Amino acid sequence: MRKRIGNPSNETHGKSMRCYDWFAPPGTDPDTLPAAIEAALPGLKLFHRGDGVVNGYINTSLRPDGSLYVCCHLYDDAYPLGDPGNDPKVAIQVAPTLNPGQENQLANSVGEHGNPDRKIDGKDKGKDRAAFTDAGFGPNDGPMKD
Repeated sequence: MRKRIGNPSNETHGKSMRCYDWFAPPGTDPDTLPAAIEAALPGLKLFHRGDGVVNGYINTSLRPDGSLYVCCHLYDDAYPLGDPGNDPKVAIQVAPTLNPGQENQLANSVGEHGNPDRKIDGKDKGKDRAAFTDAGFGPNDGPMKD
């Protein structure tokens, strides 16, 4: 799993977030990810469940080999209900700070791809970029942004 500080999804607020990304194993159901991650890390609120509050969200992309790219975005800034550029029915809160053990639980809660060519860690950018390119991402796609 790789950790980045940035705005790889180009949110309109333009502020940095903590972004954790990895490849989940083939067959992983993206609809199960928010509940699995929230169960492993209480305090995260990754989808709007009617209470009008979130502190992060998940982007996924099914890749041609059947693996699932996962990017979990955690907010470092709060945005009140009705803040321009955000969903008018959702207030965004600051996500809890995760210690290294909790960061590992993010990927462990849903699993990481077993293929070493799909392991990304942020330490070797060349290897990470090769994994993204091999998975079909282009040079301007979110995973390629530092």
